[in-house]
Amino acid sequence: MPLSVRAVNRPDIRQAWRGPALLVLDNRGCAGTTPLTGFFFRETRYLSKLRLLINGEAPVPASAAEVAASELEFSWIYPPVETRGGGGSGSGMDHERFGILSRGLDFDVRFRVRPASVEATLAITSRWNEHVEFDLAWELAADFASMSEAMGGERQQEAEIDAEPLADGVLFRYRHEEIPLVTDVRIEGGSPWLYSDGALSARVRLAQQETVVIALRITAVDPVEPITAEGELAREARLERYLSGLPTLYAAAETPLVTLSTLALHDLGSVSLLDGDEEEWLMPAAGYPLYPAAFGRDATTVSWQAAAFDHGELGRATAARLARLQGTVRNDARDELPGRIIQQARRDPLSRLGKVPFDRYYGDVASPFMYVIALGNAYAWSGDRSLVERHWDPVRRVLDWARDHGDMDGDGYIEYQTRSKDGPKHQGWKDSDNAVVDEEGRQVDTPFASCEIQGYYLGALEFAAGFSAVMGRPGDALALWKQARQLKERFNRDFWLDDEGYVAFGLTADKRPVRVPTSNAAQCIATGIVSDEHLPRLVRRVFEPDLFSGWGIRTISTANRAYNPLSYHLGTVWPVENGSIVFGLRRYGFDERALELARALYDLALLWPSGRAPECVGGYARHDRRHPGAYPKANSFQSWNQSVFPILLQSILGAYAVGALGLLFVDPILPHWLPEITVRNWRIGDATASLRFWRDESGDSHYEVLEQRGNLRVMHQAPPESLGVGMWERIGDLVKDTLGRS
Repeated sequence: MPLSVRAVNRPDIRQAWRGPALLVLDNRGCAGTTPLTGFFFRETRYLSKLRLLINGEAPVPASAAEVAASELEFSWIYPPVETRGGGGSGSGMDHERFGILSRGLDFDVRFRVRPASVEATLAITSRWNEHVEFDLAWELAADFASMSEAMGGERQQEAEIDAEPLADGVLFRYRHEEIPLVTDVRIEGGSPWLYSDGALSARVRLAQQETVVIALRITAVDPVEPITAEGELAREARLERYLSGLPTLYAAAETPLVTLSTLALHDLGSVSLLDGDEEEWLMPAAGYPLYPAAFGRDATTVSWQAAAFDHGELGRATAARLARLQGTVRNDARDELPGRIIQQARRDPLSRLGKVPFDRYYGDVASPFMYVIALGNAYAWSGDRSLVERHWDPVRRVLDWARDHGDMDGDGYIEYQTRSKDGPKHQGWKDSDNAVVDEEGRQVDTPFASCEIQGYYLGALEFAAGFSAVMGRPGDALALWKQARQLKERFNRDFWLDDEGYVAFGLTADKRPVRVPTSNAAQCIATGIVSDEHLPRLVRRVFEPDLFSGWGIRTISTANRAYNPLSYHLGTVWPVENGSIVFGLRRYGFDERALELARALYDLALLWPSGRAPECVGGYARHDRRHPGAYPKANSFQSWNQSVFPILLQSILGAYAVGALGLLFVDPILPHWLPEITVRNWRIGDATASLRFWRDESGDSHYEVLEQRGNLRVMHQAPPESLGVGMWERIGDLVKDTLGRS
């Protein structure tokens, strides 16, 4: 039965972005009416008020649309219709206001956000049968608040702001000694424009059916690494090259999953930060409007989940940025240690002025290992040896950090304890201050060894072993692989709760396992740290109703006293986390469960416009509510929720690659809700191929290679760690591929 529910998150705003630039408007197309609205650049509000006035009045909104990630469109009329009598909404009395008949003017405006500016193109048409004149004005103001200050926080940095009138424009200058920022506003079209009393104004004259086009350009000028007009063009050209290199997805009939997956792949390009060194431009931001910045864990998660379909390009850019910012010294104020990878790097005024440590903050034990994992996935699909060569030293420094600092007490596990006074209490996957509770729902103190972090550590060791082999160091490869095997053995001894059939949330400072069922344990399936003998019981456990809501695996069991369906990490469902869990289920051959969870995430995405589910949704059971709700402050566009789509497709197609050898392995398990899909111009290693996958009437899935360019061998093989596939079955598939598969 098709879903009919349509849910919205942050319904009071519309937003568009391009790299470090973000425009947030209300539904009437104005800024300055709600706390978060305005034009932001590098998390700084360069324009706090933007409103169009006709004869001193606002036009009447007719429609609003987010037509692209970087574009908004609004339609208005003026004057309003004077309604009387019993007619419908289309009725109304002809009425003049300032000599203009009702609906005598219509306005269409398109806002296009560029990497350091926003362009507003306003078309005004007269429908009045006489010559018409009116006053037109753009109300403008700037406050240079940081994102957190704009959201309603107390101002921690302020300075005088000068408004300097120009011919057809105005400059807003922030007279702060350390951050002398400027907002440059220019306007073209219509009569001469004059700035006075907070507005750019002009007198407009139109004949019947005449249209005038007015162009408003707002540019953010930051003296530290300014982005010029030429720089904007270069960044946009790089983004277009990325988007043109993505594969094209087709379905024989309209299939929402294919449509949403195509949109998601382009969304992942649209969130590229386009800042810093050129090789770093494609690093994805964490999300909009709240997190338009570099977050290590977010960017690496997006990168590894998307690598199968973008040839590892996001991973390449992310690795470059993270390696440049890798920790070099011990600095407790930043929780920095040698070899550590950033948790976040922000460029808002509070960070730049040192009032918070988030210009470079390192308090996260997931990011270092996810850096290695993202790099490994980028190498697997691209086969580019230079990636390994360039990042070999940063990878080794990550492992040195894990040995010397991450393992705080020498027991072989990674623990965390925050030293910065401004840092979060918890540094695992769940990093909110109340995220870690015990069996009674009580807060757990740090240091704490969270289960999923040990899995990330295992993945990093395994990829590092592979990198060692690529670098011609077989001894190091063997030692790292042995270290990974020892970690896995220890983990299944100390974290596995045999009486409960699941993995402990983590170990406390006194090595007591926290016996709380969580989604963290389900992540351990994806990382490969759970022994084969335990996996079937763990899979059954995470799909019991106290954890599986019907929309996804909850962050914590409903049986725990701390459970709250709308708490950030104590009951909500995170789509990105569940995408990784689908991958893990497919990795080990739990195909029916993988499809069950994939369908839940697909249905969840269908509730939200364009499939863009918010940061985290409510943990309410699906059979109790028609939609799960959302965490009250959930970010409306979270980048890694869009990377869920490529990881779902990769899992359904059973695709994994050895790009360096020109090998692509597939094992499709197409469900009835995805009966066919074609992937064209799919890049693997140095080759490009187009493959068609389909499901026959008996439910079996098949594939065929439609075309290919370059050296590539496509073979049918179940995921190598699939528990239900025996040696003879693999040999049979190998023989079929060798002889030619029908």
